Amino acid sequence: MAEDIQTQTDQSVNAGETVESQTQEQSIKTFTQEEVNGLVAKESKKAQEKIFKDLGFENFKSAKEGLQQLKEWKDSQKSEAEKRSEALAVKEKELELALSDKKNLEAKLSALTLGVNAESVDDVITLSARLVTDEVSIEDAIGQVLQKYPQFGHAEQAEEKKPTFSVGGNPTAETNREDAFMKALGLTN
Repeated sequence: MAEDIQTQTDQSVNAGETVESQTQEQSIKTFTQEEVNGLVAKESKKAQEKIFKDLGFENFKSAKEGLQQLKEWKDSQKSEAEKRSEALAVKEKELELALSDKKNLEAKLSALTLGVNAESVDDVITLSARLVTDEVSIEDAIGQVLQKYPQFGHAEQAEEKKPTFSVGGNPTAETNREDAFMKALGLTN
C-alpha cells in the first residue's frame, strides 16, 4: 500500500514537470528548413561582403576583376629572359624524350643485327641495359646476354636427312648407277 501511494505521488510530480516543459516549448520558436537556409545564406553573404570590404573590394565581381588584373600585371612583369627560360625547359624535356627514343631504337636495331629473335628483342634489351657502362657498349652487352641465354638468338636448325623410299628392286644398286651417271655428266663431285 505504501508503494501505491509513493507511485501516485511520483506520477503527479512527473505530470507537473510535463506541463512545465510543454509551456517552455510553446515559448520557443521553431523554424522550417527553408527559413534556416535563408538565415544561413543571409549571414554567409554578410560575412563575404565584410571580407571583401576588408580587402578593399566592393563585391565579388570587383574582386574577380582585381585578381585578373593582378595576373596580367605579373605576366607583363616577366622579363624576356624568364619567358625564354620557360620555353627552353619545355624544349629540353622534348629533347630528352627524343634521345631516349633514339637510344631505344638503336638498341633494338643492334639486337636484331646480332641475331636476336624478334619476339625476344625487348627482353634482351632489358637484360643488357644493366650491363651497359662507359666501357661496355650496347652491342657488347647484347652479345653477353646472348652468350648467357642462347635461346634468345636465332636457333640454327641442322637439316635432317629425310629417308627415301623406293619401290621394289635393289635401291643401293640403282643409286650407285645413278651416282656413276651423274659423275660422268659432271653434275656431282
